[in-house]
Amino acid sequence: MWRWIVRLAALVLIAIAAYGLFAVLWGVSSVVDRPLSRDPATVAAGRYLAAAGDCASCHTAKGGEAFAGGRPLATPFGTIYSANITPDPKTGIADLNSAQFYQLMAYGADSPLDPLYPAMPYTSFHNITREDSDALFAYFMSVPAVEQPATPNEISFPFNIRPLMFGWNVLFASRRPFEENPAKDEVWNRGAYLVEGLGHCGECHTPRNVLGAMEADRILDGSIVGVFEAPDITATALADRGWNREDLALFFEAGASPQGTAFGDMFLAVKNSLRLLTHDDRLAIATYLMDVDGNAPSKGAAVVSAQGGNAHENPSGQALYLSNCSLCHGPDGQGVESTMPRLVGNATLAQPDGVNLIQVIAHGIDPQRMSLTQGYGPMPAFRDRLSAAQMADLANYVRSVFAVNGNDLSDLSEDDVIRILR
Repeated sequence: MWRWIVRLAALVLIAIAAYGLFAVLWGVSSVVDRPLSRDPATVAAGRYLAAAGDCASCHTAKGGEAFAGGRPLATPFGTIYSANITPDPKTGIADLNSAQFYQLMAYGADSPLDPLYPAMPYTSFHNITREDSDALFAYFMSVPAVEQPATPNEISFPFNIRPLMFGWNVLFASRRPFEENPAKDEVWNRGAYLVEGLGHCGECHTPRNVLGAMEADRILDGSIVGVFEAPDITATALADRGWNREDLALFFEAGASPQGTAFGDMFLAVKNSLRLLTHDDRLAIATYLMDVDGNAPSKGAAVVSAQGGNAHENPSGQALYLSNCSLCHGPDGQGVESTMPRLVGNATLAQPDGVNLIQVIAHGIDPQRMSLTQGYGPMPAFRDRLSAAQMADLANYVRSVFAVNGNDLSDLSEDDVIRILR
């Protein structure tokens, strides 16, 4: 009996030692600590980078103090609550140094014992430079400290065993720093750095596998986030839906463009991040996403036509549009600037699967306001007013008439609507 106990204890010790060696050698790369900068220019640079990383959207709970954490982030494995990243000595990051902060940003852990879940997008943040990480650290150490204890995560077994994340990282987390593409120009590479790194666009716009990792061969191909679709934002898909670089940069600035308006989580991304960037950086992001040269000439506004095309082929959809939608969006889909979104050329209509369009028709959208002069009124919900068949007719009508690729889109069926809203 004692012999088996001794053997079991030895196996446990060997397993612990092996895990410790693995975690030290691979899980947390050693980096040099650097003094915390109090230089106003560095703090200001960090403030800008925090906006580029959209840190406020995740680390500020609804109605809560800035960066004090507590916002719930739903995952297939349970709910994760964001951390307090203010310099509070009890509940924040006051005890971190610049090396530990960089390790958390780039590697998802600062020790072998307590790795982060990839709801913190270190799977993208490994692309940021150490200099940008140090500037971010300087900024977060300068914001008002807020004492707010962490909300416990609600993760099911065995995913609540956090050290297992090192195994996940071996399989799915890159450690390579950002590398410029020598075949591309400076503007394109700046956009790549922002999109692939701090902007972490792929975290929402890339499909994930059964273990929650981004599918490396489908980056930016689009994914379902909650009930909405984060659409395919590869260059070909964007062009197919009527986007060009200038309109995309305008969308990042105002949350609205000839192709439509931001809503849901994308509205927060524009409000808390993209609109706060410089015009040059917004244009760089658009240059990278559209995969054009930085000095490429403007293609102008999207060329789309209104109230024509296939309208006569869907009289029931046209009747539904005129009776339910035209008062706000206009009979020709032009909308009202800074009041009601334009439907002509609206990129949401051009998404092939129609997920976001059906969700918006069914559930509506809350009022969206960027400032006193920029905003859009509420979109009412029609789920209790229209049947699934009627929503399909309406969606097919607006897609065929107003989408730039309307002739190429397959009609949505009543069953498609039921499946999307299930």
